[in-house]
Amino acid sequence: MRFLSIMLLAALLATPALANEVYRTVDDRGVVVFSDRPLSSASVRVTVETKAPAAGEPQSVASADPQRDEDAARERGLQAARAEQAEIRAEACRQARAAVATYETSPRLYESLPDGGRRYLSDEEMAAARQQARQAVADYCVD
Repeated sequence: MRFLSIMLLAALLATPALANEVYRTVDDRGVVVFSDRPLSSASVRVTVETKAPAAGEPQSVASADPQRDEDAARERGLQAARAEQAEIRAEACRQARAAVATYETSPRLYESLPDGGRRYLSDEEMAAARQQARQAVADYCVD
């Protein structure tokens, strides 16, 4: 087992050295041929240098595709608009529920006049106002 481990380690260490050996040969027709072993006595060893990728931030896959970037930006905009609409709807629901609570518990409802006075609503107007408040709750409060 130990022998097998040592041989495996030696093979792994030798692989990078072998991978960098490239030979360049020009054949009889003038065509340049690259190979991993010399094809003739005229073969020239070429040193292949590889560089590690830059240590900076890797390029994301999403930024490689402009259409995908546009789609993602559009989707983020739609999500933001949906979130804003949900907030507006939640506030309208809160106000509608507060109005229902006020209309249901108040014995008399009134509206303020421009001169600072009050005009009390009739029983029919109170019933209509309560019904409108309930309808607003039904419209805005979808649980």
